[in-house]
Amino acid sequence: MRCLARKKAKAKVWYEIIAPKVFNEMVIGKTMASDPELLIGRRITVSLMELTNNFSKYYMKFTFKIIKVEGDKAFTRFDGSECLRDYISRMVLRRVRRIDTIQDLTTKDGIKIRVKCITITSRKMRTNTEKIMRKKIQELVKEEVENSTLDEVVLKIVNDGIKQKVLKEARKIYPVRNFEVRKTEVLQQAKAQ
Repeated sequence: MRCLARKKAKAKVWYEIIAPKVFNEMVIGKTMASDPELLIGRRITVSLMELTNNFSKYYMKFTFKIIKVEGDKAFTRFDGSECLRDYISRMVLRRVRRIDTIQDLTTKDGIKIRVKCITITSRKMRTNTEKIMRKKIQELVKEEVENSTLDEVVLKIVNDGIKQKVLKEARKIYPVRNFEVRKTEVLQQAKAQ
């Protein structure tokens, strides 16, 4: 004998996904959910080109995480960024040296983030020079991140602030072809949030 009592399915509602204040709280997408609580924690990835209308930033993707829902709007916070793999592949050619750095840093507002950078030099270099270069890059990135809030770090990635500073200083040590903040991840939010 079949059970006649069935749960009535809730109707799904459309919600607009709103970018953080750094990106002027623009609408970055829409999603459906039967309950607004189901949206909390969802992630959305958006091309930086779409966020800034800057076509030179086609290679960068930003990830946002939904943190609260008010009415039919789902508000997000920055959760990370990443360069496209094919962009990195085009940077790393034959007869160049690739220097990768990975650092776990804390911003001025207490948010712990992992920053992965890639530096490409024009030609092969001595191990000693590479060590000096890696150390200098780590110092510069650490200084930029730890003296900024998360929003300021995001803006420095968007506006190439970190990139320009590292290129300027690193070229004093050895010819650098390119530098990029390859990936960022928010590891832990500030205690107050």
